[in-house]
Amino acid sequence: MADPDASGSLASAATPLWASASATDIASTPLVFVVGTGRCGTHTLWKLFESLPNTLSTHEGTGTVRSGPTAFVGKRVAMGYMPELNGYLYHYGSEADFARTFAPDPAMRALMDGCFAGRANAIGWCATHRIAYCDANPFGFNFINYLHARFPRAKFIHLVRDGYACVRSWSRRDATTYPDEVPHTPAAISWLLSKPMPLPSDPAHGEWHGFDRLQRISWFWNAVNANIALRLERVPSENRLLVRIEEVTQESVPALLDFCGLPRQFAPESLAPDNRSEGPSIEWTPENIRKFNALAASTMTKLGYPIR
Repeated sequence: MADPDASGSLASAATPLWASASATDIASTPLVFVVGTGRCGTHTLWKLFESLPNTLSTHEGTGTVRSGPTAFVGKRVAMGYMPELNGYLYHYGSEADFARTFAPDPAMRALMDGCFAGRANAIGWCATHRIAYCDANPFGFNFINYLHARFPRAKFIHLVRDGYACVRSWSRRDATTYPDEVPHTPAAISWLLSKPMPLPSDPAHGEWHGFDRLQRISWFWNAVNANIALRLERVPSENRLLVRIEEVTQESVPALLDFCGLPRQFAPESLAPDNRSEGPSIEWTPENIRKFNALAASTMTKLGYPIR
């Protein structure tokens, strides 16, 4: 096995670590994917999983090796947040291309393999060293069915947050979430291209250009959660779990870890809120509530949240 490069990234090691891991190692090592809209608690679950023994936990592809060979402990993992597939699907591909991600054909698998290569490398390294791998990435939802086919024993957590709170939090990130003016920086453009846009069959497609920013973020919250739920219908019930971040407590975490096949030795302080949004936010006036409810009330009900 090759040493990591100067950045310490397992994803860019010269040896194809995925290929070096045996099928038995892959099948017996816990593998967890957390998907959601962002601003829904993926940062908290990343910290929770990172506090566990023998576990590599990443958030949007970034984390620190805390277990394994001494030469790797303390190394930084930096694989990025995988914006490429979303950028292609929502801005360059067709609706037929989007549909192909539910049961990828060889061409779509090749595209997804390329996007996922860094993580496959890290997963292979983890499997070789019997280290659990946990990926909390709010940009990874269109990979769900690809991942289930590739890793049939993997566990999926659909992490959700009350839509009113989530949309309000996203609204405070003006530069990267459906901004009124597009920022002129490469990083911001890449981030924007990873955000979904309505496909032609979506009723919002023809109205998108007339939506204000609140409506666009509300549509996003609804569309991503509905997309995740639809994809997870194709995953066996024993491999998927809906988790409301408001219900993640010290008392509920042991059952969550049991579902994932992970040890219960977590650090309670990992659940403390951080990574808060900053900046001015929308307010839930009656008109703004009406706009949100028109787009997202049905999904709110399905996820177990009350409608205002």
